[in-house]
Amino acid sequence: MMNYIKKHKKAALFIGGMVIFLVAFFGWQRKLTLSNTLSGKLKDSPRKGESAESTFYSAQLTKKEQEVYLFLKENMEQKKGGVLTLPQPVNGKEYQRILSTLEYEGDNYFYGFVEIPMTEDEIYVQHEDKNLNRITENEISKVILFLSCAEGIETPGVFSEDGTVTNMEEIRESLSVNVSEKEEKIQEKQKQTEEILSEILEGLPKDSGEKSTVDYFLKWLDGNMTYTDSLSEVGEPVPNMGKMLDAYYERNHLAAVIEKKATALGYAKILAELCNRAGMEAHAVAGTWKGGWVQEDSYVFCAVSMNGQTIYVDAAGVKAGSLGGERYLTEQEAFAHIKAADYFSYE
Repeated sequence: MMNYIKKHKKAALFIGGMVIFLVAFFGWQRKLTLSNTLSGKLKDSPRKGESAESTFYSAQLTKKEQEVYLFLKENMEQKKGGVLTLPQPVNGKEYQRILSTLEYEGDNYFYGFVEIPMTEDEIYVQHEDKNLNRITENEISKVILFLSCAEGIETPGVFSEDGTVTNMEEIRESLSVNVSEKEEKIQEKQKQTEEILSEILEGLPKDSGEKSTVDYFLKWLDGNMTYTDSLSEVGEPVPNMGKMLDAYYERNHLAAVIEKKATALGYAKILAELCNRAGMEAHAVAGTWKGGWVQEDSYVFCAVSMNGQTIYVDAAGVKAGSLGGERYLTEQEAFAHIKAADYFSYE
């Protein structure tokens, strides 16, 4: 190599000059590209000192929906599971709005979920048609609240041809009684979750502005969490509700920080909670990914109030290829990639 340089000094100088030029050119291009992305334009504006509380979804509920939502929320928090009679019957769209609020408003309900919408006569309304939007009458009067601490959480439902749950009495009784040891386990996980979230907040530099705060949270997520996207990653079929709650459902919630594995929804919820505690209102926004190879490929962004606007953040960061490596998106950019449910307003 040295002999070549000695014999071809001019060529070597030219090549060296070109290398320096190309390094400088690509560095300049990188800076130019960054300055044209949203993350390059965002200012590190001062953030509010007090924590924020997101009511993005609950604030959009009607008075009737709000009553049902608060009823389900209270039963979830009090861990009163089993067959519940709603304070008012609702239609399919109202039911979806209520459950979405219960799912996305920010509470750490990793231990339970509402399913099996039924008529007053306890007939499963989706036994023939899974599309709840086609239920336009107030047919949904009862639901089942499944709790991981319930004595009969592994009891499967048996349906007749008309959608009647034939073992309803068994389900009613077994899901309304909790196992004390399992309740204690839930409390311990709630405590662990709170300790981890508090520790993350304690590590945030006090003078951090809005942009540097979100960057800090994203860095923590990237360095401490692992993305998981489907039931197949559990490693075995999920035979009942109990297994699903224990093996998979936690990954959709704040409790995912304990095992350090989360879905896109889990990532978005964690980032939203951290941002809210840091004084920036935030909430998860779920939708169907446009142009995905997999049918019904869902994804979730985290909407954060910063720089006087709502910025959509790819908390999980797994769509980097489709987003050009960008983590921060405008509303227009975000909804160019996902189609959100049309029963909430995101403007």
